[in-house]
Amino acid sequence: MKLLARPWPLFMFAVGVSLYRYLAWGWLDGISLFHDQAQYWSWSQTLDWGYYSRPPMIAWLIHLAERICGSDAEWVLRTIPLVAAPLATLLVYSLGRRLYDADTGRDAALLLLLMPALSASAGLVTPDAPLLLFWAAALACLWSAVNGNAWHHWLLLGLFCGLGLLSRYSMVFFAFGTLAFALGHPSESRLLANPRLWAAGGVAALVFLPNLLWNLDHEMVTFRHYDEFTRLGESFWHPRAFLEFFAAQFAVFGPIGFGLLLVALAQLPMWRRAPREARFLLAFCGAPLLLICGLALLSQAPANWGGPLYVAAAVLVAAVFRDRRSWINRALVLNAALGVVLYHYPAVLRAAGIPLQTRYDAYQRLRGWDEIGYQAQRLMQEYGDLRLLSDERQLTATLLYYARPLQEPRVWAPPDQPAQSHYELAMPLQAGDPGPFLWVTEPPAATDMLLRFSRFERLPDLVAEPYPGLRRHYEAWRVEGFKGYEVQD
Repeated sequence: MKLLARPWPLFMFAVGVSLYRYLAWGWLDGISLFHDQAQYWSWSQTLDWGYYSRPPMIAWLIHLAERICGSDAEWVLRTIPLVAAPLATLLVYSLGRRLYDADTGRDAALLLLLMPALSASAGLVTPDAPLLLFWAAALACLWSAVNGNAWHHWLLLGLFCGLGLLSRYSMVFFAFGTLAFALGHPSESRLLANPRLWAAGGVAALVFLPNLLWNLDHEMVTFRHYDEFTRLGESFWHPRAFLEFFAAQFAVFGPIGFGLLLVALAQLPMWRRAPREARFLLAFCGAPLLLICGLALLSQAPANWGGPLYVAAAVLVAAVFRDRRSWINRALVLNAALGVVLYHYPAVLRAAGIPLQTRYDAYQRLRGWDEIGYQAQRLMQEYGDLRLLSDERQLTATLLYYARPLQEPRVWAPPDQPAQSHYELAMPLQAGDPGPFLWVTEPPAATDMLLRFSRFERLPDLVAEPYPGLRRHYEAWRVEGFKGYEVQD
């Protein structure tokens, strides 16, 4: 462990862990891209400053990875978390070493690297990977800035905050943490009067501005999506959502790790009497945790919203328990074991002759989509070079990736209804488009939609059954002569 208290051995260890996870994902049988990941890939084919439900960073990174690797295969997309995790680990180590010492930095870095959320998402292409990286970079820059007040630290802080906002809007919680730190002690209140802090905010705003302008040009569609997702205002009391979010944090940071965090928060003295380092970390883990728990109580909050706060939480736990390292060791061993079990239990079950079942298949959402896409591709070729038509976002995203190559795909997008996906903005079916199309839909097909075409014919269904008990089934229709969305007399 002493060797890992040095930056380069620790970084190489993090690279090794990430490579193991990357290869383990490749060894899993029957795993395909989930619809959200396929959606991000489809966005990357047409670069823009924004998309329907997310800022653009994940699409940009996929595009960059494809250009570097010269391929758009699944293994290329999964290089994004492979690269991001070791860099975030090194940043957490640097932060812990500067706040306390090298041993604390090492323990904090390992707590972050081995936390179950990173193991579970290591093969998933999501905005959480760049968000965690930019959050860690911004936190390290802020600590340097408040201690040295050097211009380059403030400007880098603004840059990383802006890039974080382009990754996921939950980066806004960083501003809440900064405010909590400034107001948490009289000696820190001068931070709000520092013009360099506001300059950093200006840089972040400039970096984020193109996405804001894109949203203004598209009727604030991304922000409306978040508003509909949270359902804020629908009700003012959701104790079950709060309990679900809170309980999920034991799975995000680890059962022992999150327990240690709660103990650390309880053991610290009152906010104003805590050491400056502890107050800094409290501001960026305790304060955001309270805020997100409040949002969960008022509406809902997914478990991954808490992910970035564990950058500071890892350092805090490592610092509070540095004289009781046995607890940190227990947390690390348990988290590592959970990761190994997550990757290899399907192979162990198969070797033992135990059939996989949906009730204990953690990967069931990732199975069967590639086969559905390949079947759709064959139908489009066999029945006269059909163009793809879909009426559901998740299915559309999957088919755009697995049914390639596609010629001018279209989605069902009635003009009198608000857009429900980026595809309805980018590739809507319009009156007068003759087709012919391969319409793929969940059974039973909507009769009123079929009647809006002059000709339609039932084709063989698309069916994938990765194993008994898990079955994906869609109807396929050959349709042409679209007459418009208005009901025909």
